Amino acid sequence: MNFGKRIRKFRKNTRAISPVIATLLMIAIAVVASLVTYAWVMGYMNFTTEKTGKAIQIQSVAYPSAGGQTFTIYVQNVGDSDLTLSSVFINGAAATGAWAPSPALIKGNTASIPALASINVPTGVQSVTIKVTTTDGTFSQITQQFTIK
Repeated sequence: MNFGKRIRKFRKNTRAISPVIATLLMIAIAVVASLVTYAWVMGYMNFTTEKTGKAIQIQSVAYPSAGGQTFTIYVQNVGDSDLTLSSVFINGAAATGAWAPSPALIKGNTASIPALASINVPTGVQSVTIKVTTTDGTFSQITQQFTIK
């Protein structure tokens, strides 16, 4: 019986934690959960951006001063792996004729692509949009003003 009295007395002496400590614990748990979520999301974002490491960039476009419809496009592989060039579009139409790129554009290299416009670009100062694509769908596009003769 003496043991039973001790347990009852122990139960009466136990108190819950104070409201201030409970609030601080809740804030600390929320901060830790936020940091864990942030770290997980950032890790996921880095994983997805590493997968899409292919990129090309049109460095410049030259148009002969003598006239004609052939543009020389300088394309650089700025991605993480080699690419295969597939097509050139000038003002939305596929370029023809002199379009004969090398099959692969090695990482970091620049290719010079002569592209003959398949549609007639009007004479005078014109805004010309040029788009270069690769076999996997990577592309680069530039719009530039030219004086067409």
